[in-house]
Amino acid sequence: MKKKMRPALKTTLAVLILSAPMAAHHSLAQFDLTVPVRVKGTVVRFDRVNPHSLIFLDQRTEDGRTQRWAVDGPTPVALARKSIDAGFVKAGDVIEVCGFPMKDGDASQRAFEKMQARVLSGHVLEMSDGKRWPWNDYGQLDRCLNPGETRADLVGTR
Repeated sequence: MKKKMRPALKTTLAVLILSAPMAAHHSLAQFDLTVPVRVKGTVVRFDRVNPHSLIFLDQRTEDGRTQRWAVDGPTPVALARKSIDAGFVKAGDVIEVCGFPMKDGDASQRAFEKMQARVLSGHVLEMSDGKRWPWNDYGQLDRCLNPGETRADLVGTR
């Protein structure tokens, strides 16, 4: 019996060890969770890529400059479950995102094909038609709700 259990135990340990990095990438440790940030801007590009989708948008700052943001979002599988396709947001759309920026405002270590951008872990998207969508939910979604709004008020959560 012991000899039969050894391969199963080894396989289980291997799976647990190999899956640890996958679980670790979902941490919000790299983001500043002290205050949610709202960014309104024009969509440049929407990428449905692994491990997370990205919406690139340009925000016009008060001094007239343009700040590019890369909004980290759900996985392609999670998007498909919500029936969100590649046309969900298009270049030129104006949206508002509530989320949390990377600490120190540094650009992500991920390569964005020469698209320098500040990274925002997006939690709620507000579309130009006023519909609000949950974007990521790592326990911080409630901090991006409007006064009197609940999770059930967001599109796709009922």
